[in-house]
Amino acid sequence: MQSLPKDIQKDIRKVILDFPDSERVFNTLIKYYTDLIVKEPDQKRKQNEPPKGITQVAKSNNTAVTSLEGTNIMLQLPDLSVQSPFRKKLNLVFGAFPGEKRAYLALTKSIESKPELILRDITKDNVNFAAILDVPEKKQLKQLLITYNHNDGDSHKNDPILVQLPYEQLTEQFNPILEGKSLVKYLTTQLSLVNFNILDGCIGGNTFMIQAYKGSKEGYLYFLPDHVIFGFRKPILIFDSVDIESITYSSITRLTFNVSLGVNTNGKTDTFEFSMIDQKEFETIDKYNKMKNFSDKSMADELKAQKQLKNNTENPGNLVEAAKMVPGGKQIIDGVDNEEDDEEDDANYQIGDSDDDHSDNSGDEKDLEDNDDDEADVNRSTDNSNSNTSSPAQSEIITPGTGIGINTGSSNFNEDLQQELLDLQRDLNFDIDELQSAGYMNI
Repeated sequence: MQSLPKDIQKDIRKVILDFPDSERVFNTLIKYYTDLIVKEPDQKRKQNEPPKGITQVAKSNNTAVTSLEGTNIMLQLPDLSVQSPFRKKLNLVFGAFPGEKRAYLALTKSIESKPELILRDITKDNVNFAAILDVPEKKQLKQLLITYNHNDGDSHKNDPILVQLPYEQLTEQFNPILEGKSLVKYLTTQLSLVNFNILDGCIGGNTFMIQAYKGSKEGYLYFLPDHVIFGFRKPILIFDSVDIESITYSSITRLTFNVSLGVNTNGKTDTFEFSMIDQKEFETIDKYNKMKNFSDKSMADELKAQKQLKNNTENPGNLVEAAKMVPGGKQIIDGVDNEEDDEEDDANYQIGDSDDDHSDNSGDEKDLEDNDDDEADVNRSTDNSNSNTSSPAQSEIITPGTGIGINTGSSNFNEDLQQELLDLQRDLNFDIDELQSAGYMNI
């Protein structure tokens, strides 16, 4: 309808508003006469003159396009941001060259300028995949993704076309002819008339997207009813669901996990791994996996490992192995103490190693003064002992477990110190008899 004069377009829209069912009839008529024009011999071609804007290549059926002037323009979306195969601000144009039965797609600055890229064939014979997708975190934008076999001249390595659509702006521009439809619905319907089939890949229903990494490249996985896409930094990966044999999980941690797609490629299975996926996406992917009836044998094993991790059972997975590398981590994961470590700790235990300073402030000031005097007496006794000998006897050396150097057989044993031990026993809740039997004290 865009190729018709504006006054005719206005009249047709008025009729459609009054009789909505007439839209299908108008579209059929437009398609019929468009095809008829393409089939009708061009008088200029009869005179062996190339159409305006087309330069014939000698002895070849190919044409080098210098502009789009003289072609039948059907639809034009202006000032779009092209992301691939190059980055430019261009117009997206759909039309037909005189004498050709198929519609073309062109990326160009204007109708008068030389196009940057042309697809002379946008049917399924050349286009492998086309979809309109959401742009992550930008509701005002959509993106058109197209993969194909050949463009005109095989330029830019025939890399995929990725164009951002200013969705809200275009919706406002096309609003008079949308008739309550979404812009995506309008575009897919109109372009299907020229055999260019575009999928509506916007989020909703069985379509969703998640953030993921492919190696070091950050991107998004789009799960469509019949495709899985990873984009949008090169390479853009597109998988047909009929070729996906399995979806399996690995490297499961408390926060993230990896997803691997087993894809049948020319009779062999290739694995494509995507990492750092948020755990909250697991249920959604699992639902998709079951809906498509992919193989879940390996997935079940990983889920079992994940369950073991939650239960702290044997072989809980990579996170547990990492925890064991941290001092004390094994005890936390296993939930049991290591007896050998306990014995080693017991052997190194000394009275006074505790953070508790063992002081008892419940007594009055006189008790504190008495304790200070007793401590001073012990220090004087120790000083005298050290001054009388340069090589102390083995029994007088302070050893682990006898840090205060006390022996009941010694004449300088102080009853007040014995009371302090009893107070210490009460504070720390240990039995002096047990310390003695364990060899820590010689009382």
